[in-house]
Amino acid sequence: MSSVPELRLSVVVPFHDNPGQLELCLAALAASSVEFELICVDDASRDPRASEAAQRATRHCLRLERNSGPAVARNAGAKQASGDVLVFVDSDCVVTPRTLEQMRAALAAEPSAAALFGSYDDSPASPGLVTEYRNLLHHWTHHNGPREASTFWAGCGAIRKRVFEAVGGFDERYRRPSIEDIELGMRLRAAGHRILLLPQIQCKHLKRWRLLDMIAVDVTKRAIPWTRLLIERPNVGGDLNLEWKQKLCVVLVFAALAWPPLAQVLMRTHGLSAWWCAASLALLAPVLWINRGLYGLFARRRGLAFMLGAIPLHLLYFVYGGVAFAWTHATYRLRPGPKR
Repeated sequence: MSSVPELRLSVVVPFHDNPGQLELCLAALAASSVEFELICVDDASRDPRASEAAQRATRHCLRLERNSGPAVARNAGAKQASGDVLVFVDSDCVVTPRTLEQMRAALAAEPSAAALFGSYDDSPASPGLVTEYRNLLHHWTHHNGPREASTFWAGCGAIRKRVFEAVGGFDERYRRPSIEDIELGMRLRAAGHRILLLPQIQCKHLKRWRLLDMIAVDVTKRAIPWTRLLIERPNVGGDLNLEWKQKLCVVLVFAALAWPPLAQVLMRTHGLSAWWCAASLALLAPVLWINRGLYGLFARRRGLAFMLGAIPLHLLYFVYGGVAFAWTHATYRLRPGPKR
């Protein structure tokens, strides 16, 4: 009885500067429990130490002539890959020794699955309220999403090479880190392929977030282009963060913000009691209940004080996400030309 040959893995790591994070990423990959082909793609780094770190790790190190973004870099690496499976790992992510082994075993166990992705762990590397909140939110979202995913994540994800080539790889019109992996996942789903979300496959995120940077990225690189995709390609996936409960939270948060000034008007015109101004707190109660699991994670991992600081950040997330969603829908309908 002949045995089925093991899937060969090709790991593609795109990078642009940040040599310290890259070295940690590559060192973690080197400690993996299975063999793999490593391909590093230098997206026109300005810091020579980054290129030197990649060259020490592998002879398969490509350099792009100009900074073109991770979509272009990943595609360039994929073209050089000889494995059956392409594993994409961001240069600010640190895998565990078993991450690649888990990916290979999952794809071998489910031949009908075209791709899979994992999650950040619940112990972010960088301290700070915003950074820890951001990474724990990502962890929670991936640990509570459906196993049959409607999107893809290239921070720590794998896809069969033949499928990747058949759908055309990453869309190179995304010249900066954005939703290029989500868009790829939508095309995979539209082509009838299965994508698995396996949160037990984890990595540690090294990125340090600042509040204004986080908001800018969420609005301009995530919410706006993501909403446009959902409008243009309805019913083809890509909606991991958009379940009905989260949409309800957006409505309730905006209602809570709008109620105090409305109550002031009603107090003057209809003689309502001042207690009505506090009704906005009642509107937030369902939001706290819906997200009690996430807030419980905050408390377990970082304590009560952290949870009390992270909840306002999460409410702010609903505010700017809702504004971006509404603005994109409104401007899309005002654009000239035919709508899909």
